[in-house]
Amino acid sequence: MAYAELSIIERAEGGRWPWWRAGTRASRLLLALFVALQFADVVSTNYALAIPGVWEANPLMALSRAELGALWWLPKLAAIGLVALTAPWSRRRWPMFLVIAISGGAVLINLAHL
Repeated sequence: MAYAELSIIERAEGGRWPWWRAGTRASRLLLALFVALQFADVVSTNYALAIPGVWEANPLMALSRAELGALWWLPKLAAIGLVALTAPWSRRRWPMFLVIAISGGAVLINLAHL
């Protein structure tokens, strides 16, 4: 592609797409599904942990709950942000499918406790 054919934004980025335009529609839908499942995981975890006898199975989130209390979801929010910023640059979709499957499983387990 000739330099003259690039848009102003592409020229500013050195011929590369800026991050907000990277990826395909399917990749953006997978990212939106990931974020929605993470939100559902936080909400369903809070409801499930309010039931006596239910505990957090993820050791990192259990530590986060013990140290941060009601703000236990802040490290999860940071991880979601990291994935949201880096996922559009990935050329492979299988890691996102794997994370979505794991997140969906966590939400289903939480819902089974309700």
